[in-house]
Amino acid sequence: MTLNWDDLRFLLALRRAGSLGAAARQLKVEASTASRRLGSLEAALGAQLAARTPEGLVLNEAGLAASDLAETMERGLHELVGRIGGDSQRTEGIVRLATTESMAVLLMRGLVPLRDDYPSLQIELVVSSASLDLMRREADVALRLFRETHPTLIARKIGEVGWSVFASRDYVERAGIVPREGLALDGLAVVGYKEPVSRAAGPCWLAENTRPAQIALSGDSVASVVSAVRAGLGVSALPCFLVAEHPTLVRLTPAVVARSEAFVVIPPDHRDTFRVRLVMDALASLFERERALLEGTT
Repeated sequence: MTLNWDDLRFLLALRRAGSLGAAARQLKVEASTASRRLGSLEAALGAQLAARTPEGLVLNEAGLAASDLAETMERGLHELVGRIGGDSQRTEGIVRLATTESMAVLLMRGLVPLRDDYPSLQIELVVSSASLDLMRREADVALRLFRETHPTLIARKIGEVGWSVFASRDYVERAGIVPREGLALDGLAVVGYKEPVSRAAGPCWLAENTRPAQIALSGDSVASVVSAVRAGLGVSALPCFLVAEHPTLVRLTPAVVARSEAFVVIPPDHRDTFRVRLVMDALASLFERERALLEGTT
């Protein structure tokens, strides 16, 4: 039986979506169609690619190996279309921008000028606390608050994000806090961080300057920590620019206690993709315009 590339698309969708039903929805087909196409691929390869479990289909070793090769083929096809079809020089189309929930509102507002200049360019925000895999095309460009170590990804530093100490007005009154330079956190309840954000600059500073007994609650994202601080559970280190989005927060010290470097990162095959470069330049311009706010020096 001849191998059909379209059948490989269903294998990739299953790996990325995590279930047959989700893969079918992603490809806009019925689940029975997705199951049939997967069976067709297994017949063509002469090997079972997924185990049928009570939780659904789970790719086995052969399925994972086949999906890795399918992703390589997919990247090659995208590159072929870009080079031969001139896609890399077009401004119309979708650019998937990966960012964190805490940065999303700022980016939505800051990318308005780009939309005005290029109305056929669509920005699709992919919001996640985890680092999406650009080499697997989970996004086209990512805004990251850490230095990228993957050897093939292209990273460009566009600025810094300052962190300071914040609390709700209610907690400030209850705890009798006097905002000042050199504020100590001894005796204060603290909202801490856990993975995947605990290694960021602000959470690291917070961990070094508090004791475990002070932790009232820990969050796995900046957004969850902001919610806990706004609710009056304690103080925490937060990116300074968030005070503009949450006026009920009180900055407890003028000091910038930690700084995160901000990078835009793209996979190598987008080096010459014009619409991706436009988004990179727009992000750099946004960080330049809002430097004081982002660095916490306003």
